[in-house]
Amino acid sequence: MIAFWQNGYTGTSMTDLAEASGMAKPGLYAAFGDKEALFEKALMHYFETYGGPVFDKLKRAEKHVVEDFRDFLGAVADLTLDKETPAGCFLVNALVDCTYGAQRHQEVVLNLRAARFKAIRDRLLKAVAAGEIPEDTDIDRTATFIDGQFSAIALLGRSGSTENDLKTFVETGLQALPGNDGVQEYSGVPANAPILRQ
Repeated sequence: MIAFWQNGYTGTSMTDLAEASGMAKPGLYAAFGDKEALFEKALMHYFETYGGPVFDKLKRAEKHVVEDFRDFLGAVADLTLDKETPAGCFLVNALVDCTYGAQRHQEVVLNLRAARFKAIRDRLLKAVAAGEIPEDTDIDRTATFIDGQFSAIALLGRSGSTENDLKTFVETGLQALPGNDGVQEYSGVPANAPILRQ
């Protein structure tokens, strides 16, 4: 997973995968199949390991919708800046690189993106039902905006943005959400903090 996340599908060789796993190539082929199968398994492992807890929290809707999306986008920023993992989001990197290998990889990547969008949309529908946002909110448009924020954070983090940059970016985006009537912002981020100094 780390090798593909760092270098992309095309930039990762079977030799790289053997070195990363500590297994000889014949053992890798026997256990997992070819490079295409390994990429697919790595991507699914990433989504379950890193995405699962974040999406589960969003689905529980335990806070106000603005706070839930702050936590959701903040988790992306935290992962993007984590020194223990490659920069950015593996899924976003795969979408941008467009080097999926087999056709089925493109389907897997796009299906995972669709699952992300659905989770965002479902949270917005819960917000309408709970009276957190107006009933006439354009759910699809708002979900598309938040989904775009998700991808932008991953790309900005990959290109060298700081924690303050990303948190300020998140807060700026949250101000556009219906129902954001002064919900508490990140502590320690000045309202006039400069954005994306690169």
